[in-house]
Amino acid sequence: MELLTEADPGAGCGRRQSARRASRALLGRTGPEALHSEIDNPLDLIAGHQMLAEPEDRRPGPAVPPRLNPAPAGCTCGHPLCAEAAHRETLPTRVFLVERHPVACAGLRSVLGPVPDMAVVGSSGNPDRALEAVRRIRPDVILLGGGDTLGDDLSAVVRLRGPEGYPGARILLLRRAESTTEASRMLLAGASGCFPLELAEDRIISTVSMAAAGATVFLPAPPPVQVHPASLAGHAGEPLPQHCGLTGRERQVLAQLARGLSNAEIGRELALAEATVKKHLTQAMRKTGQSDRLRAALYAHRHGLAG
Repeated sequence: MELLTEADPGAGCGRRQSARRASRALLGRTGPEALHSEIDNPLDLIAGHQMLAEPEDRRPGPAVPPRLNPAPAGCTCGHPLCAEAAHRETLPTRVFLVERHPVACAGLRSVLGPVPDMAVVGSSGNPDRALEAVRRIRPDVILLGGGDTLGDDLSAVVRLRGPEGYPGARILLLRRAESTTEASRMLLAGASGCFPLELAEDRIISTVSMAAAGATVFLPAPPPVQVHPASLAGHAGEPLPQHCGLTGRERQVLAQLARGLSNAEIGRELALAEATVKKHLTQAMRKTGQSDRLRAALYAHRHGLAG
């Protein structure tokens, strides 16, 4: 099982073609249930380049066939009907490896190196030492693993996609997302998903291709956080979130609070002023009957508001 989200429409022409080839190859080997991809909507792409021409003279005559409009300059859609894309050379997906374990790094090279439309352009065993190389090489995808904790990996993601690295790189973590909360933390840090190293070789190739094309990929799909009745012991009298009249924004603030964020950090995550965050949090605490921030955060965890 896997989780994919819609791709960034600005992804490169060659990257989309690589993703489609990898997807078709995967479907041919393992069946349609193995891949749930929404990285391309053919109707949207065709709409940009194919129109039905209306004859200037509407007198009876032969039907006018569809015509292909000239592609706009610099088009990057990657659709086969695009005249410009059809003549552009397909560039390989450039992959940089950040993995402290040499055996794992060598294994990834052996999997990705022989793929015709991929190129492993560098590697490093330490994210900090990789910054300069990433800034110079500007890879399409970075595979990042080896951190002792998820927090270590997320800190590395922020640095690698920051000014000292390359903000345009898409980063896949070489670990599982153990819950939807962890998946959310990965996305908020700037990662494009994750997969474990024990994944089959063809799935690794297709995952890297889809990430390069702009997709967000989690393999396997993270399980949702389960709220067990036992976890509500001692809190039977507290109101349920759906009965408190919480607004959507108040729920968002509680969810971010449950992640341990300060008001300033919540404001940055939700694009709100710190004073506005404080107002929403105060209202949420009043409605749920929680007297302080810690109790409000625990309330959000008990009732599954944190993800």
